[in-house]
Amino acid sequence: MLKVRPFRGGGWELDIRFRLPNGQQVRERRKAPVSSKSAATRWAEARERELLTNGLQTGRRREVPTLAAFVERFLDGHARANRLKPSTLDAHQVALRSRLVPSLGTKRLDAITNEDVQRLKQTMAALAPKTVNNVLSVLSTLLKKAVEWNVIDRVPCAVRLLRVPKPSASFHDFADFERLVTAAAAIDPRATLIVLLGAEAGLRAGEMIALEWGDLDLAKRQLCVQRSEWRGHVTSPKGGRLRYVPLTVRFLETACEGISPEDLAVTVATLKRISAQI
Repeated sequence: MLKVRPFRGGGWELDIRFRLPNGQQVRERRKAPVSSKSAATRWAEARERELLTNGLQTGRRREVPTLAAFVERFLDGHARANRLKPSTLDAHQVALRSRLVPSLGTKRLDAITNEDVQRLKQTMAALAPKTVNNVLSVLSTLLKKAVEWNVIDRVPCAVRLLRVPKPSASFHDFADFERLVTAAAAIDPRATLIVLLGAEAGLRAGEMIALEWGDLDLAKRQLCVQRSEWRGHVTSPKGGRLRYVPLTVRFLETACEGISPEDLAVTVATLKRISAQI
């Protein structure tokens, strides 16, 4: 008999019961490692087949790795296998290397407790809440993958994120923006392009760096944003989709003033030089 029902606190609980040919009664109750009911049902059916084939494991205890020993398997099987962006992979590695392994590296995956998570948070008391949450998210994903890959039976602890205050975005008013354009023009036409790409076209720094001359359509007065660069790695833009951006007359006039295609490949350092002059 197989039942899938809501689990307290969210998710789904699986209740698997049957009798083996040798008369052994088998029952297993656990929280599903997936979020939707349909996925939980499929996971439970696969688990039921496994139990029917092998029965409950008895005798020698299953070997559970420590967090430090599981790190490379997690990075290979999740981050690299799913082709996460290089910046995301790097963020995972930094969180593991600088925070998770020093605090929890010697703990077995099934022995990480709620108190361990709270101590981890305490070691990051000086960091911004969003930074702390990034580290906690990596830990949560790692433990869920360990369950999904049958390394452990369930996530052994609750990983609750910190409350992050809603940030207030600051904007240049029209007068400030014109001063920024004037300061950029005093440096170099390429600096003016950077300012206009960011402020009037809405491009991110990595999208500016990855621009190619063929992305600019002068006849249609539009720009195709289809790449982003991070430390030499070229990937898709944020969101994974290309987009078309209409261009202002001022941008087109600046772009056509003898600037070569190579001049569109710019760095954020130039932006800092412009800001310093305001």
